[in-house]
Amino acid sequence: MTFMNKHLLVVDDNSINVELLQDLLDDHGFDNVHGLSDPRQVLQHCQQAMPDLILLDIRMPHLDGYSVMEQLQATFAEHAPPIIVLTAQIDDETRHRALSMGARDFLTKPFKHDEVLQRIHNTLSVEHRYRVRDQQAETLEEMVAKRTEELDRQSRTDPITQLPNRRALTQRLADAAQQGCPTGLLFIALDHLDDVVRLHGYGIADQLMVHISHRLDGQLDASSTLGLWGGSELLVITPTAELSELRQLASRLLDCFEHDQSLDDLLLPLNARIGISWSQGHFDIERLVHMAALALPQSGTLRLQSYNEALENQQRHRLHLQQAIRGATLRGEMSLAFQPKLSLETQRVVGAEALLRWHHPELGHVSPGDFIPLAEASGDILSIGEWVLEEAMRYIADWRAKGLLDDDFHIAVNVAARQLARKDFAENLLARLANHGIPARFFALEVTESGLLSDMHNARIQLAQLAEVNIAVAIDDFGTGHSSLAYVKTLPFSTLKIDRAFVMDLEEDAIDRHLALTITQLAHAVGCDVVAEGIETAAQADYLRSIGCEAAQGYYYARPLPADEFYRWCRDWTPSSHLTLATESVNGA
Repeated sequence: MTFMNKHLLVVDDNSINVELLQDLLDDHGFDNVHGLSDPRQVLQHCQQAMPDLILLDIRMPHLDGYSVMEQLQATFAEHAPPIIVLTAQIDDETRHRALSMGARDFLTKPFKHDEVLQRIHNTLSVEHRYRVRDQQAETLEEMVAKRTEELDRQSRTDPITQLPNRRALTQRLADAAQQGCPTGLLFIALDHLDDVVRLHGYGIADQLMVHISHRLDGQLDASSTLGLWGGSELLVITPTAELSELRQLASRLLDCFEHDQSLDDLLLPLNARIGISWSQGHFDIERLVHMAALALPQSGTLRLQSYNEALENQQRHRLHLQQAIRGATLRGEMSLAFQPKLSLETQRVVGAEALLRWHHPELGHVSPGDFIPLAEASGDILSIGEWVLEEAMRYIADWRAKGLLDDDFHIAVNVAARQLARKDFAENLLARLANHGIPARFFALEVTESGLLSDMHNARIQLAQLAEVNIAVAIDDFGTGHSSLAYVKTLPFSTLKIDRAFVMDLEEDAIDRHLALTITQLAHAVGCDVVAEGIETAAQADYLRSIGCEAAQGYYYARPLPADEFYRWCRDWTPSSHLTLATESVNGA
């Protein structure tokens, strides 16, 4: 390695020594050598052009070599140039002091040419290695810094959409919360993304997420941030706490979902719901996000909703119910009520529907419409359903022994979708009937349309097993769910139940009368009989009887009754009894 172009500076108050060293170095190929006889000029020279090596005399007037080294250290610190000390004698004190101040080597006067050249070469070689090492270290530090920055960016970015992920969004919220800035949140839930995965695969679903992310981001200004909060949940953070502005922004975002998303040759359906929360100043991050999530519309046609305390109270009530319902049967809080079913032709009692009731010691009477969906969602409906079956069969056995039930009388029990989805449901039900010694004709099931659609294949298998032993099965609330003539035709039903929604306005609404007639004719066409729910007037009963509806239940005859009252009602009932409309509330019937 050659050092001939290195910048060397000779500093000696004796100009002859300066010229001697310059000539020596010039003769040996060094072409960038400078000399100074005034040590006071060294600092200025270094500031203008930093030497690669200084040959510095120690004993000089005005400013000795030690003072020059102190100046250079004070000005350039670790970037000060290396120094070889020039001296006529090297005593221990001079050596120790110079070395302590950073001197690399010493040259003794008078100079020996070979020694001068070798020591200069050695010092430049060492400095070169130091410089290469420092450059490599700096390069490595830069690489590590860039890689660290990239890893941090990746840790804050969703790899598919390249949107900020939850970590990045949380940091953005933390900054806003700390500064007390007005902040609004739009919590966006994407619907039907799972359908795209099932039909087209994850690749298309990923492309769809990228597509809709770009469309949504195009509706935002630079001050707002769109990020991915969860798998199909997006979050918009915007610096405004004005509800009217947040609702306008949410409406613009929802406009992106008005039509199917065009992706290559595909048109993909994608819907969204948005919940809004906001804060005027400092806020708790988790709390603000939770408020937006609570505001998210859950069902129906509502697509946009802002947070209010009533929503949170409802959610707390739901959570309280969900916790309280676990073990309610073991604590004796649940019971069965029985609503009589009567033949519209003969006015004889032909059966009853067993209805679940829950009376909580603190909450009081809880509507089935509130607690049954929660039990189905949590899975508690399985244990509750087992209890209902056992309790209903216990009453059937007791009433048979008392002679209440004749061959035309049956008790119908509602079965949840999750119960019907169990592979051994029919087998266990038949075993339970056998244990109680109950003939199949005394027992019936009622299932909803939604319960059938959750697992149509298994429902067909289970119902077929029950049909083989003549257990009657009714479709409950027919016409209010996803009604399908295909399953009415192919599944082994014996009864269709007309929902109260088609009964309550029969006297005034011609459409309801036509619907009731159509359902009745459909049922008869496929070999089923018809039971109407929610009868409250004699006129309703008369019309239903006139169109061929076989049976009815409702407050016109009796409200759902506790077991003992039901037994007495049946025992005292005669077809000629004077019928009056019951005055009790129909809530939860």
